[in-house]
Amino acid sequence: MKPLNIICAVFAVVSALLLAQAASAASDYLVTDSAPVYPGDTTYVYVPIQNMGFGTFMEDVSVRLEPKDTASANAVTLLNNIDSLGTINDWGDQRTAKFRVHVNPDAVEGDYYFNVFITYKGQQTGGSTTSTPVTTELKDRILTIKGKPVIVLLNSTLGTIAPMSINHETLQFKNAGTGTVQNAVAEINIAGTTNSNPTFSILGGGTQFSLGNLKAGDVANITFDLAVDIAAHPGVYNLPIKVTGQNNYSSDNYVGLVVAGTTDFEISYQETMGSFSLNVANVGVNTASAVTVSVPRQKNFIPTGSSSSVLGNLNPGDYTSALFQLSKVPGGDNNLDINIQYTDTSGQRHTITKSLAVELSSGAQTGAGRRGSGSTQYIPWILAVVIVLAVYWQRKKITSYYHQLKGNK
Repeated sequence: MKPLNIICAVFAVVSALLLAQAASAASDYLVTDSAPVYPGDTTYVYVPIQNMGFGTFMEDVSVRLEPKDTASANAVTLLNNIDSLGTINDWGDQRTAKFRVHVNPDAVEGDYYFNVFITYKGQQTGGSTTSTPVTTELKDRILTIKGKPVIVLLNSTLGTIAPMSINHETLQFKNAGTGTVQNAVAEINIAGTTNSNPTFSILGGGTQFSLGNLKAGDVANITFDLAVDIAAHPGVYNLPIKVTGQNNYSSDNYVGLVVAGTTDFEISYQETMGSFSLNVANVGVNTASAVTVSVPRQKNFIPTGSSSSVLGNLNPGDYTSALFQLSKVPGGDNNLDINIQYTDTSGQRHTITKSLAVELSSGAQTGAGRRGSGSTQYIPWILAVVIVLAVYWQRKKITSYYHQLKGNK
């Protein structure tokens, strides 16, 4: 090989190394038309190429942009990935490769990596020999995508609750967007449900709950005890929920719940003519519809005849009675269990079990036990009354017959 050719070849190699060095010495981040870049954006990406060699030797310069991995290929679509820059003549000259890209709408916030391939021909060394193309690779060029977080209420244990109750509840939140929310906080605005005194109250640590840092797809739960006022009106309520975070993130949502028109009852009893009279009073604040009382199977008492009675509707403060025939089981205690079924104002059916201490008299205990044959004890009395009435009705004939018998003697 001639010395001149050797010198030219060395220049080509050194220039290639200088080119790679110069390109890699620039920022690892790709320059874009707009910053930050969001999912759904279509923009341009720029890669500056500079001639750091000596003399005119970079000809037919071509730059190719390729995703490094599958995640980058799925997040960004290259609308064109090759740009021709022509000839970069002098040392220090710079050209910029330009690529049009589209960020897919579901791309998650983060850094995505690309490799840049620079292909060019060096200066022809003489004769008719064509210069061999040289390719230089710049690895791990970074395109940063800024996502858009969306915090949604994913699930809730809130449903139907009763006045004067304490309910342990859980709300589940999810970042359904593509960005990250730092230091997210969920606030439940219980005061927003009424204009005066709140119907609901969160027991313990206030109305704000930390969700932490939520990346795209992350889920966070909060738990709390929700107390319902005794005077809560039946109906549907929406509790406003506000989620805030760093970088002025804010979103509003609602969680619905139903305050059922549940109620409570008091029971008492009295014995009347050998029957057991059960008194039922609605001591709650809501109407109970289709009220039914029944004596379930139990170890202490046995109902004879019907074991249930329909009472109808009971408004707050109303009371009524149901009659039963009971017999006490020998050896059992005095606790009588009563089931009360009713329909609340939301249409749900409820069953309440009450226990009542009962002392039956001996007559009631035996009479109730032989209700089927108890009527036979009145038969002699009825026959006696019938005989007396018959004698009174036929008294003239009987007297006449008696005198006839006496005259014949």
